[in-house]
Amino acid sequence: MRIKSASAVFLSAVLVTGLPLTSATAQTAYVGDEISISFRTGPGSQYAIERFLSTGAPLEVLPLPEDAEEDYGEVALEDWIYVRDNQGDEGWVQERFLMAEAPARVRIGQVEEERDAARERIAELEEELAEQTDEKDALSEELAEAEARIEELESDLEAASDGYELVEANEQLQERVARLLERNEQLEEQNTALAERSRQEWFLAGAGVLVGGLILGLILPHLRPRRRDGWGGGGL
Repeated sequence: MRIKSASAVFLSAVLVTGLPLTSATAQTAYVGDEISISFRTGPGSQYAIERFLSTGAPLEVLPLPEDAEEDYGEVALEDWIYVRDNQGDEGWVQERFLMAEAPARVRIGQVEEERDAARERIAELEEELAEQTDEKDALSEELAEAEARIEELESDLEAASDGYELVEANEQLQERVARLLERNEQLEEQNTALAERSRQEWFLAGAGVLVGGLILGLILPHLRPRRRDGWGGGGL
């Protein structure tokens, strides 16, 4: 007899449950809704239960072991599927308790988890947006301060330029004052020399006049004619 492949077994489960074929080809089955099934060491209720699988537990459908028909019999294999659970353990579950899609309860839970995750992400994004807004406001304020500082520096630069021109003009004025002071000293020296020269000339002139007067005083008396005794000059 031909041993059924896991795909064929699972395909029959899809046909029984009426689920889409595309889900069957994914080779993943789920424990049915609102039930808890046994996960056994062999394909039958006589085999030990390793654990119970809850609703929505995902199971990977595996190919049948090589000696499955010889060990368990073909009839036993008709109702059981060889699977691996989410803990990595391999075992057997009854085919009729499986679904090709996750049960509604699980899907709702997944949607709720995704919704909660989306809400958390939205909250994170809002927080990031608020932080970015605060950072933007801080940067705008810093930019305004920088622009104000630039204006101050430009004013200082303009004042410094004006101050430099004033300093240069002051230096030129000081040089001119120094030249004027030097010229004034020269003029004072010349004036002093001229005054001294004038005094000397006046002194010499006065002395000359005095000496001339003395000389004239000595000479003039001798130049006067003598008076005669009579008008006739010694007439008869």
